[in-house]
Amino acid sequence: MHPSSGTSYHLLPHRGEGRNAASPFTLHLSLKQRVAFTLAEVLITLGVIGVVAAMTMPVLITNYQKHVTVNRLKKSVSSLSQAMTRAQADYGDMSGWDFLQAGDNLTEDVESVREKRETFVKNYIMQYMQIAKDCGPNNINKCYDYSVSSLDRSSFKMMMSYGRMFLTADGALYSIAVDSTITTDDDGKPISVSTGDLLVNIDINGAQGPNLLGRDVFLLQLDPSDKKLKMFGAGVSRDVLKNDSWWGCNSRTSKRYYCGALIEHDSWQIKDDYLWK
Repeated sequence: MHPSSGTSYHLLPHRGEGRNAASPFTLHLSLKQRVAFTLAEVLITLGVIGVVAAMTMPVLITNYQKHVTVNRLKKSVSSLSQAMTRAQADYGDMSGWDFLQAGDNLTEDVESVREKRETFVKNYIMQYMQIAKDCGPNNINKCYDYSVSSLDRSSFKMMMSYGRMFLTADGALYSIAVDSTITTDDDGKPISVSTGDLLVNIDINGAQGPNLLGRDVFLLQLDPSDKKLKMFGAGVSRDVLKNDSWWGCNSRTSKRYYCGALIEHDSWQIKDDYLWK
């Protein structure tokens, strides 16, 4: 007891509190205790994380690839459409362009068709796009050693090689060809060419791959009758785009020309039933 205060101070616990009584010292020590995991618990946890990652990562990667594909396809189509819109500002309405009319019977040789295609592509398209490399006509190897396959891996190189090709600054490869039927004589010499739509193949990422029709290679057409650039197959029903036995975006055909139109039909989405490998 302090002589002047009359108050008692106890440094030891009061009677009855015993050894189990809480004290500041005991509390302080308990806060510093750490919780430990056994090796087995850690391994089980890591195993669960690995299983979940193995199940979810492929889905996430596929969804990302689909997203990139749609965005690149939209950009490529938009770039081409904008070029033709600018050309109309300089050359007037497309109806007055120097254009191969559908059903034209030309008594000239095949080179005449190629020359008209060359004029069309240079005048109305290439000068309005950011060209990284002019690959020239009918020889895709002028761009690079390039191989295109359909989704079932069968050869599709000829369709790209047949057109007038150029690479743009964003890495897309365009191949523009005239859909035509050539009549030859007995010696194989062309005597007439019946022309149809202007066909535009776009590989949205050039040589990067996978170089597959329906994955990064898509087909558009310019119909001479209505002078509109559109996805090949645009305007037909979704069932036809998906299930057509000749051009449908399905596993039963190698000519999956309708895949781009299917993506556009689905509001620029690649849905779960889209053929994606």
